[in-house]
Amino acid sequence: MKSSKKLVTSFLALGFSLTYATSPAATQECSASSGKHTVALLELYTSEGCSSCPPADRLLSSLPARELGADQVVPLALHVDYWDYLGWRDPFAQNKFTKRQRRMGAVNGLSTIYTPQFLLNGKDFRPWRARSVDKEVADINRSKARAQLQINLKQNAAQLHIMASADVPDATDRHSADAYIVLYENKLSRHVKAGENAGRTLNHNFVARELVGPIRLKSGGVTFDETLTLAEDWKTKDLGVVAFVQDRRNGDVLQALALPVCQ
Repeated sequence: MKSSKKLVTSFLALGFSLTYATSPAATQECSASSGKHTVALLELYTSEGCSSCPPADRLLSSLPARELGADQVVPLALHVDYWDYLGWRDPFAQNKFTKRQRRMGAVNGLSTIYTPQFLLNGKDFRPWRARSVDKEVADINRSKARAQLQINLKQNAAQLHIMASADVPDATDRHSADAYIVLYENKLSRHVKAGENAGRTLNHNFVARELVGPIRLKSGGVTFDETLTLAEDWKTKDLGVVAFVQDRRNGDVLQALALPVCQ
């Protein structure tokens, strides 16, 4: 469907406070660091109000089963809000995701935005058959990473604390680099009662719940610290955090990193 601060080269600290009515438990910690090769970022712009979107949602969800792991590709589903007028308001849609899609459309020289749309490392990606995803991801993985990322999580029954770092060694890359943090959730399901998908039960994974950025990287750096309260129906065990660095001029993703919450 178509529709006409210190995160730096060295450090980013970001804290989310998640509040639940549960008893305290032992703190769990986990961490991940990016490697020497580039991990692909695969963004899907989708909507529960779009009848052509479910196949794209299924393709995104199928990546782990097809042995495309987080060391190869980081998937994200960003639900947009411009199809809500068709009769079904997508509960996962946010206008900030629509704005990001419009910005990326401009970077790609597109005259319009549409759903479902895949962006692979910031580039409009079609056709998006599974075999073509495999090939393009493998090509990206052969490139040397131009950014270094780390995510550290500390979690108990009441809170999830996130600390992340981003480093762009090359001064030319750093000059036009922005960093992003995304909180996502898996294993989501909704029975759609109206609109183009009326009567269908739709299943989703890698659904963006919060997007922080763009945060400009500077040689001196900017400290970023934030506390977010999650909705009560968000499932802690199905959450994860993504960090990525992107060139604002051409959309190139310098590196991406994903980390599920500690289990």
